[in-house]
Amino acid sequence: MPEPNKKKPSTAPFSKREQQVLGLLNDGKSDKQIARRLGISDLTARKHRANLLKKAHASNVCELLFVSIVSGWLDLPDEPL
Repeated sequence: MPEPNKKKPSTAPFSKREQQVLGLLNDGKSDKQIARRLGISDLTARKHRANLLKKAHASNVCELLFVSIVSGWLDLPDEPL
């Protein structure tokens, strides 16, 4: 039985690959680092970032991460790093 005080994340409007990119952006990775990690081109990584920004109606990565956290699309660790 789920805990009543645990917030269940809403369904993200992002593809599986976009969710991976979002997680890596949250880790502070650059487009180039994301591309290397996922085995895609730099251009493809930039396109995924652009799609995330558009879908979240965000103007930059900081705003994207904020909107994603507030909307429940991105989980924060329970303990500070």
